[in-house]
Amino acid sequence: MKRLPLLLLLSPLPYAAAQEAPARVEVKGAAQQQDSAAAKQVVGRTEIAAYGDASLADVLKRQGGVSIVGSEVRMRGLGTGYTQILVDGEPVPQGFTLDSIAPELVERIEIARSPTADRSAQAVAGSINIVLRKRSGGARREDKVSANYQRGRWSPSLSTQASGKDDNLAWTLGATFDRIVGIDGISTEETVDSGSTRIAARRFLAAGLARTNRLNLAPRLNWTFENGDTLAWQTLAGVTRARGGTVEAEQTLLGAPTAYPGSAATLASQTASLRSDLAWAHRLQGAGKLTVKGVVDGSRRRGDYLFLGTRPDGRPGLARVVASGADEKTASLNGKYLAPLGAAHSLGLGWDASHTTRGEHRNQHDTVDGAPGAPGEQRRQDYTARVERLALFAQDEWTISETFEGYAGLRWEGLRTGTDGADLARVASSSSVASPILQLLWKLPHKHQLRLALARTYKAPLTRDLVPRRYTINNNNGPANPDAEGNPALRPELSRGLDLAWERPLGKGGTATLSGYARRVSDVTTQQLYRAGASWVSRPINNGNADLAGIELDLKSPVKLGDRTFALRLNAGRNWSRVRNVPGPDNTLAEQVPFTANAGIDYRGGAWDAGANVNLRGSATSRSNDGVATYLGRTALLDLYWTRKLDAQWRARVSVANALGRDRQTGTLYRDAGGTVVRRELTWEGMASLRVGLERAL
Repeated sequence: MKRLPLLLLLSPLPYAAAQEAPARVEVKGAAQQQDSAAAKQVVGRTEIAAYGDASLADVLKRQGGVSIVGSEVRMRGLGTGYTQILVDGEPVPQGFTLDSIAPELVERIEIARSPTADRSAQAVAGSINIVLRKRSGGARREDKVSANYQRGRWSPSLSTQASGKDDNLAWTLGATFDRIVGIDGISTEETVDSGSTRIAARRFLAAGLARTNRLNLAPRLNWTFENGDTLAWQTLAGVTRARGGTVEAEQTLLGAPTAYPGSAATLASQTASLRSDLAWAHRLQGAGKLTVKGVVDGSRRRGDYLFLGTRPDGRPGLARVVASGADEKTASLNGKYLAPLGAAHSLGLGWDASHTTRGEHRNQHDTVDGAPGAPGEQRRQDYTARVERLALFAQDEWTISETFEGYAGLRWEGLRTGTDGADLARVASSSSVASPILQLLWKLPHKHQLRLALARTYKAPLTRDLVPRRYTINNNNGPANPDAEGNPALRPELSRGLDLAWERPLGKGGTATLSGYARRVSDVTTQQLYRAGASWVSRPINNGNADLAGIELDLKSPVKLGDRTFALRLNAGRNWSRVRNVPGPDNTLAEQVPFTANAGIDYRGGAWDAGANVNLRGSATSRSNDGVATYLGRTALLDLYWTRKLDAQWRARVSVANALGRDRQTGTLYRDAGGTVVRRELTWEGMASLRVGLERAL
């Protein structure tokens, strides 16, 4: 693979960190009123901590336009890769989940529905920036201990946050530990022929226990020098260990059983991750600012899996042993130069370069009926994917008049990918995207505002989707339950988008926002189902164009009843999409969640606080060219919390997550000329959970 042109990195232009917030953005309270054309929603520390959530996914599900499916965060309802996740302004490694960062380590969350040139344009649906805690203005200490109770089991959680300052050195240290207990599930499957006669029906019951322990450390050092320069070092390290086992029993209601109606499986895995960055900022003459930032990011996962399948007559059938792992390393260097250009302009120039290597291996050994399986059952897969990225950008924020603010940016990103392996010929591709961005803010009388944003964004293939590693189904492989593999020939998806918004204040610190969006996406990724011998396999492919549109409403307002003040919030979003190459109905993109809504109320009275929030997510059905339709059931979640101040330092907390106890339902349907196969799954993650704890602030 040819290297990206390094001469571009030696340009004489000065630069500053790409993660720095745009100039002239003012945040007022939880509802924020922004006077910059480049807008973003800010979820502050108070709101993050209010419900005592165990994960950032629980925090984000209450935000307008955001939905959570499993542990995946979706803006505009779109799935993996369409929403860009950042930590301190830098893209997270692929495979990152929100569960890997405890809410106690986060200072604020920034949600941007339209991109800016100083951050990656890989944000078709929008971007979410997780800003780690950095407060170090003096000696402070926060400690929390809590326990979560669900399905008869307690899971402990501990966290501490300390900060201090010594002369020109300020420091912060955060540490968290928690334990997560796994969930059982149930699934059903039935098959009907072309005459709608049911010819097979099965029910699968799974019971088991999975236990995951997680440890996070987040140290930060910040030096301030006599000339005003600053040097900041931030690290986020994590270790996760998981062990679990399941036993599955099949009930054959009609027709023949599967090959292994009884099975047991065990899994042990360990994941370690380390992210570290070093940023230097320098003030130049003339109010300019130069910052350069280097980031290294790495993760290592190892897993051992054992599956034992029993024949219908009770004899041992399949014994499958799998040893797998993945290693991902990223190094990046970026910078930006910010300076006023006259009285009305703020100019920014910068670059961003990174190199990512992801290696995966999977060694599978099968024993069938006491004898080694066929050669095809002994898989030794070893693949490496490399991604090189270089971006150059320029942006200008300017005050056009007293009533107009403008933002214009241009970002060019070049991308090179290469994949090779022991049983794969080298596959390489290169692409580049020029992303013009325009945002306008029109200030109307009575503090009303109108916003317009035009931008070109893209979605690069996930590294794991480029690796043709086969994930095999242990039992009952079929069109509704296929194996899965990557596709090294995937191309990026390109999007052209329009965003509109109307904003107005509501009371002191409240806002009302009504917004809409439209997108045209080319080279959209869908799943292709095909036969490989006796097995069904699904893989991602590029499949023409798709159209997206939606509307969102977000209301936040204080309400005073007597001498008590309450904070009310209401948000709702409706999303539509259509993949042109897939005939309707239900030809939506990436199982797009069509509807989300939240209604909540909080009371903060000093001695005690309390709140409640109802989260609704509509059901979604999505189909492909191959006769496969997937279903995601609707959910209704009720979260409650109550805290009591015990003294000047201590506070007690009681919270209930998913008080309604709703389960998560998914399904897959396959239909061809010969009949229909329907598979439904119900995950018992909907059990309500109780969380109690003590918190101390010094």
